[in-house]
Amino acid sequence: MKLNNFLGFFFTLLAILIIVYGVILELAKPLYIEGNCDGYSLFLFPDQDKVGTEVGKGTLVKLRVINAGSFGDSYEVFLNEPEWAVIRPESFSLRSEEAKTLFLYVSPSIGTEGKYNLEINVKSKCVSESKNIEVGVLSD
Repeated sequence: MKLNNFLGFFFTLLAILIIVYGVILELAKPLYIEGNCDGYSLFLFPDQDKVGTEVGKGTLVKLRVINAGSFGDSYEVFLNEPEWAVIRPESFSLRSEEAKTLFLYVSPSIGTEGKYNLEINVKSKCVSESKNIEVGVLSD
């Protein structure tokens, strides 16, 4: 084989490989889950959006989380301050159309009278949903 024929063959083969590689990358894009969040959905429903409690007494608020997406997903739960409020569980996984109950427990300490806006945020890599719950704290 002459050098000109070899170079022609080589560059033709190289061009075909580049085109095939580009087609494979284009077809694989929908399979790249981290960058593709289509089909993921989340709902968060608190039992109450306003709660009254007294210093030194505990109050429980339930929140319902529903994975309304087409795929299972893992979530983390975040709660802004105050330190006398906790939410459980802090992380969990749900299959498609599955639901879970979160428990927000508030037990204000002495000197915390007033109104507080607690923000609960449930997040995954693809979705995030937040709800605010107003907590009014009275002295005993």
